[in-house]
Amino acid sequence: MTDFNLRKQIKGEKIIQSFVRTLANQPGVYRMLDENEKVLYVGKAKNLRKRVANYTKIKGHPLRIARMISSTKDMVFVTTETELEALLLEQNLIKKFQPPYNVLLKDDKSFPQIAITKEKDFPQIVKYRGRKIDGVKYFGPYASSAAVDNAVNYIQKIFQIRNCRDSIFYGRTRACLLHFIQKCSAPCVGKISEADYEKSVEQAENFLRGKHSIIKDNLKDYMIQSSEALDYERAAFYRDRIELIAKIQSSQNINNLNLKDADVIGICKIGNDTCIQVFFIRSYENRGNHAFFPRTGNGADETEIIEHFLAQFYGNKVPAKQILVSISLRHKKLIQKFLSEKKKGLVEIKCPERGRSKDLIRTVEANAKEALERKLALAASQKSLFVEIEKQLGLNKKIEKIEVYDNSHIQGKFPVGCLVSLDQNGYRKSEYRKFNLRDENINSGDDLGIMKHVLQRRFNKTVELSLENPENLPDLIVIDGGKNQLNIAEEVLNQLDLSKIPIISIAKGIKRNSGNEEFYFRERVISFPKNSSILFFFQRIRDEAHRFAIGTHRKKRSSSINKSELDNVFGIGPKKKKELLQHFGSIREIAKSSVKDLLMVKGISKSSAEIILNHFNS
Repeated sequence: MTDFNLRKQIKGEKIIQSFVRTLANQPGVYRMLDENEKVLYVGKAKNLRKRVANYTKIKGHPLRIARMISSTKDMVFVTTETELEALLLEQNLIKKFQPPYNVLLKDDKSFPQIAITKEKDFPQIVKYRGRKIDGVKYFGPYASSAAVDNAVNYIQKIFQIRNCRDSIFYGRTRACLLHFIQKCSAPCVGKISEADYEKSVEQAENFLRGKHSIIKDNLKDYMIQSSEALDYERAAFYRDRIELIAKIQSSQNINNLNLKDADVIGICKIGNDTCIQVFFIRSYENRGNHAFFPRTGNGADETEIIEHFLAQFYGNKVPAKQILVSISLRHKKLIQKFLSEKKKGLVEIKCPERGRSKDLIRTVEANAKEALERKLALAASQKSLFVEIEKQLGLNKKIEKIEVYDNSHIQGKFPVGCLVSLDQNGYRKSEYRKFNLRDENINSGDDLGIMKHVLQRRFNKTVELSLENPENLPDLIVIDGGKNQLNIAEEVLNQLDLSKIPIISIAKGIKRNSGNEEFYFRERVISFPKNSSILFFFQRIRDEAHRFAIGTHRKKRSSSINKSELDNVFGIGPKKKKELLQHFGSIREIAKSSVKDLLMVKGISKSSAEIILNHFNS
């Protein structure tokens, strides 16, 4: 009998005890494994030996920890130089293994920001999400894309900064509509000098830093000067901008605590469900709030949840200078050190006990409670819907997860297939998938061929894992289409020995979008009443899949449209491409040019000019 098989027969606390004697008294990370060698829990310790010794007795621990100890059949240890290194390694391992007894933040995406491209002659203002680039100034984060769009809209109204792509900017010969509705100063066609445009950009930056009073004073001076010069139209323009800034200030003022750069974090826990609400305050302004619903590790307490949230949430983000939390932390100094290293500056964590700061915390906690109650109500409603669907379809297996499939193309061009996933808690957006069709044997206008290709790619990847991880498979598949689409889907699953997964297809009927959908399920054709909650549910998830497919298709099409013929010219990179477009204005004019004309462009040599001419004349 192997050593591991022997461990299966020994109680968890005894196994843990066998490791304690050999452990070092130094920082590190430990992993608890079950009898199948799957990771149950990842933890860090300032002193590995003392920390692990706490698990040698089940008594005195919460039920969650007691269950974890009794399920432990092996352990793995990694020692580190410092406790901070142990914290970083712990969070990486939690993300990698996603252990069931750890607190896990499911939604750790980056938040959108506003970017001003200062490296360009005429900087543009854009919404940005991703890795920061040198030469670009960033302002944020904002809680949602809508908040960024709103802020960019205000910037355009007040300062008239361009937001068009460079390919459009350098190719324009006349001002666009945004100039005529006073949202862009049209630097593309020389309606404003570079110096004046730079002043507008500087004012926009000050506005985003919260220096509203300075900007209002400047605008007031311009308004008075214009009025004295009898230029009343221009004076009215400045007056409207002053009023707009005042309106923005009043809408963004949520408190008078004088917080310049802070994240305010509150928590609400009901049973094993938790919501963490974060308010983002930057430059004295409320940049919005966001609700998170972390997995609680089968019942972790609020302090442990907050601490793990802070470590995981700021793992890929720069923290604010101040973090206000609703609960005192057990490892405050360690987390504060971790956040300070991330920011490369001092980060202060506070837990207000009284006063206006405590009132703000109560507001955040109230928002967390409301969001959690909405989520639980939705889950209860969704659960009852799932049960009703099981009854209507006569399913023996409980529905935990549904996958919806759709595809999109325009007369066979830019085809994409898409997958939308959901469970009783709502849409699982991290599991959404898009499938680009690169197989030349598939007719890109053949909906049935696209559907077959998408399902083969989706489930071919899953078959090898399905026996060990059945949660990778859906309990119901929904197809947008009729009987033919259903037959294709069933054929694919039969070939992969997955015929047990039920499939239902939705046909819109003779009068499309009239609520007369017909559902094909196995050998049945089902029509739900027009006021049926099940009908509304299937319509919603079908429309979500359709929305995702259309959006993916449009991005693909837009990406193709934005490609220039210059991208196919050997030796012409982004810099030369920019100079050529800026000089000639369009690809058509470049194609008409001579070697002499091309040599007048900055950075274009004689050999480059000949390559360009040969490309367009071949």
